Amino acid sequence: MALSLNWFTETAFGRALYSPFQAIIRGARRVAHPGLPNDHAVVRTKYGAREFEIVVRRWNASDRMAIDQCFTEAQYDVPSGAHGEHAAQLYRAILASGKTPLIVDCGANIGASVLWFSARYPEAHIVAVEPAPDNFALLRRNCAGVNADLRCAGIGAQDGVARLSEKFGGEMGYRVSQHEGQHSNGVEVAVLSLETLMAGKPPSVYTPFLLKVDIEGAEKSLFTGPAAVLDQFPIIIMEPHDWMLPGQQTSVEFFRFHAAAGREFSMKNENVVSIAHHPTLAHCTVIPPPTSPKP
Repeated sequence: MALSLNWFTETAFGRALYSPFQAIIRGARRVAHPGLPNDHAVVRTKYGAREFEIVVRRWNASDRMAIDQCFTEAQYDVPSGAHGEHAAQLYRAILASGKTPLIVDCGANIGASVLWFSARYPEAHIVAVEPAPDNFALLRRNCAGVNADLRCAGIGAQDGVARLSEKFGGEMGYRVSQHEGQHSNGVEVAVLSLETLMAGKPPSVYTPFLLKVDIEGAEKSLFTGPAAVLDQFPIIIMEPHDWMLPGQQTSVEFFRFHAAAGREFSMKNENVVSIAHHPTLAHCTVIPPPTSPKP
């Protein structure tokens, strides 16, 4: 039976076996990655020809899960077929117009999604929003040199302040609450509206392309904001959290916005994809789903 690395640190016998080699292992780590804390590690991954070294917390499964979801599962790639072709056409059209495609990543965590977007859409400019200071520290380190504007803040319908709640499911599960009296012992963070973020990205330079939303239930607030600002993004990828917060209807405002705007709907893994209707969609190539062989 294979042993997990945690076995060596969480059991007395494992620690006894590990102790003689600990100094050697730590020394090798310092040589390979000078300045990297011992409780951090480097995960190597790639997208196409681009390779990345992403710093994670050594014993943190959620950091590695985020990398796997972005690079192995490609959860933020627009589904193949007509909608995927349409997204590619939109991206090329923005570039042909002389503008820079704008991606806003709400809930950027340690930066795996930012790095994936930078590889998938290399000419895009990314605004990455992450409220948790510990996640943001890794985000800033991992995304150094990337064409990205990094904001340590939450996202909501209006500017303000909020507090971080306890983590639901590790460092991927920080929640932000703007309700007075809730989570009063949490770290206070700034909350920025999408309108404020967009105000710093002049339309003479940038054209909205993709909005990614994974904000642990705060989508209920975000999608009560001005529909015109949201609808600027032809592609919105949102992870719903009704499963995590049953009875709170956290996805209702998203679907109200989606339906009122007359947008098309698709899905990719745990995400829903809202795509602005465009006449060219009718002319995109439709790839039929695979059919099971007849018995």
